[in-house]
Amino acid sequence: MSGPSSSPHVMQSGATSGVNIKLHPLAILNISDVYTRAQCTSTGSEVPKLIGALLGTESNREIAIVNSFELIYHPSVMSGEDVDMSDSGSSGGKYVLNTDFLETRKDQFKQVFPTLDVIGWYSVGKEPSSDDISLHAQFASSVETPIFLLFDPDPASGTQALPLKIYESATVTDTTGEISGEGKFVELEYGIETGEAERIAVDGVAKGGAGEEDTAVAHLTTQRNAIKMLYDRIEILLKYVTGVVNKSAKPDYSILRRISSLVATLPTMDAGEFREELITEYSDVQISSYLTTLTKQLNVLSEYAEKHSLVYGQKEDEFMGGPSMGLRGGRQMNFDMGGGRRRR
Repeated sequence: MSGPSSSPHVMQSGATSGVNIKLHPLAILNISDVYTRAQCTSTGSEVPKLIGALLGTESNREIAIVNSFELIYHPSVMSGEDVDMSDSGSSGGKYVLNTDFLETRKDQFKQVFPTLDVIGWYSVGKEPSSDDISLHAQFASSVETPIFLLFDPDPASGTQALPLKIYESATVTDTTGEISGEGKFVELEYGIETGEAERIAVDGVAKGGAGEEDTAVAHLTTQRNAIKMLYDRIEILLKYVTGVVNKSAKPDYSILRRISSLVATLPTMDAGEFREELITEYSDVQISSYLTTLTKQLNVLSEYAEKHSLVYGQKEDEFMGGPSMGLRGGRQMNFDMGGGRRRR
């Protein structure tokens, strides 16, 4: 529980129902998301009043706040003065809850999450106000003994606690036996409870600010470090076993038994299907390698053929009667191949 509240609508001490409240991160994330969207889409300087319903389970004195959804309201002509919380139908605040929308959404969520019920409501602000007192009284007409969660969107810097408080209607009996403290809240203690899926989601949200490239690099770096650590440790074991075999290291049978049990836990790969798949993969890799080598050799051969044609093709033309041999000045040159005299 946080420090004492300065709001006149919160009792500093009082009798509570003694419930044990467990708050799940999903409800907090939903409320934070609602406020963020309202802040981004609001045209004025102030964010409008935000309210919603809390979904969860209640068993004896155990309450679990699991989820939440938004609600709508209508403005009231009332000035917003305090009301008697024992009157569930009062609406002395500036806002009137749309109960039809509440019932519709409750039925829709009931179809998807049959184990969850509406156990209370939430709002956004620093301290409870008279409008919250009025809205709580309106909720009491639809939900029996609702709880109230107040989310602070702008907590003080350096605060370690979560920026939220949970209240219930104050019920204090004075010395005369009459109930006092009506129209006020009393703060309740709560704890955080997370499931495996929620832990993964919260971790993903916490790391969601980086770009895709940074995320990929971080993921690959983590994998590389893990593989390197595994490789180093396997190398140490291999050196030790090699030393024992070579009788250069003193055998420790306890360590050897642990190494043997570790090796025994590895899956065996002698199945026929595995060998067939391995041979297929090996053949595919070899064929790809051969095709790559063949393509390179064909490229080299093509370049060699072009160079050969460029060099030896010109000499062949000259030998067959090119411009430098056979004809000179338009006259035919005759050669005596038998050693006789040349005829003119």
